[in-house]
Amino acid sequence: MNNHPFLRFINLVAFDQKIKSLENEKIALDHQIAATRKQEDEYARNLQEARDRVLSSQKKVDAQELEMKSLDQKEKEKKRHLENLTDYKNYQGIKAEIEGIQHQQVEQEKIVLDAWSQLEHAQQALQKKQQDNVQQLSELHERMKELGQKYAALDDECARLIAQHAEMEADIPTEWLEKYTLMRARVSDPVVEIFHQSCGVCSQMITTQDMVRARHGALIQCQTCYRLLYAPEIKEKHTS
Repeated sequence: MNNHPFLRFINLVAFDQKIKSLENEKIALDHQIAATRKQEDEYARNLQEARDRVLSSQKKVDAQELEMKSLDQKEKEKKRHLENLTDYKNYQGIKAEIEGIQHQQVEQEKIVLDAWSQLEHAQQALQKKQQDNVQQLSELHERMKELGQKYAALDDECARLIAQHAEMEADIPTEWLEKYTLMRARVSDPVVEIFHQSCGVCSQMITTQDMVRARHGALIQCQTCYRLLYAPEIKEKHTS
């Protein structure tokens, strides 16, 4: 590595930008992982809702069949009572009650059939959703695994680079590091080249005196945006 302070500083800036880029990739992966987990939760919730609909439909079938059995029992009891009657008036009354029960049975049978139809539809929907979820969840699990591996690799690389940071700062003037640290906390591009005797970001013109200093290897602070500026020919000089 070149030991000239200026070049070490420029290398530090590029080094930090690489770390920042990796950290941004980690953030993007975090969002993808969160979105994938949300999809998994949604599939699980939809599947549970389908199960709940089957359970609810089954309860309705059970309740309506129980009502049908109750009507059947009432009909049997009335018919047994009818067999023992000799009084015509009472006979006609019980017979009318039986006919009323039979009418209820016809209506109740329709309700039972409808309840069974709803249960079958709910079971079919559940079965299809279970089949679909097998494929969907398999794809999501594979994606989660892939994202997790990418994240772990980025995390390891970030840790490796961060461990080298102190070494990268060696032999760089303290004043440069202090200004750089301050600007780095404020903007994503704290150090830029001078372009046509002006700041490469905000275009603030640089005085002739500062340009002379920059061409001799000094770092200039922009008077408008406060970014650290350097003359590109100095970088070329030390890398050639």
